[in-house]
Amino acid sequence: MPSKRTLKKSIKYACGNVAGECVFANMRLAGLDQDKVEDIVCQVALLQVDTIDKVTTHFDKSLSDFADKKAYRKARTNYYKNYYCELWKGFTDNIEKAVEEMNSMLTPEQKEANKSEA
Repeated sequence: MPSKRTLKKSIKYACGNVAGECVFANMRLAGLDQDKVEDIVCQVALLQVDTIDKVTTHFDKSLSDFADKKAYRKARTNYYKNYYCELWKGFTDNIEKAVEEMNSMLTPEQKEANKSEA
């Protein structure tokens, strides 16, 4: 598992890239609803803040709650693994939703032009 610092940086980069693409598309492409683009950028910014706040968590049990250190370490490892998998899944789902919203605003001509360039 990466460190919390690395995870927070990855979240910032991903959100920054999505927001930047939205702003670039808004400036470059004609016919996009500016209010929707601003809403998407705000959603991504709020997602970034919310996810970074959730990165720091603590295992709520102590060593005295378990029979031995091995059971404690196993429970703690499982807790963190499940927590961060759920956090990352929620984050990626919301990012994908923002990208889908942005793509749905493109005109059919622009979608065809994007396919031909790819």
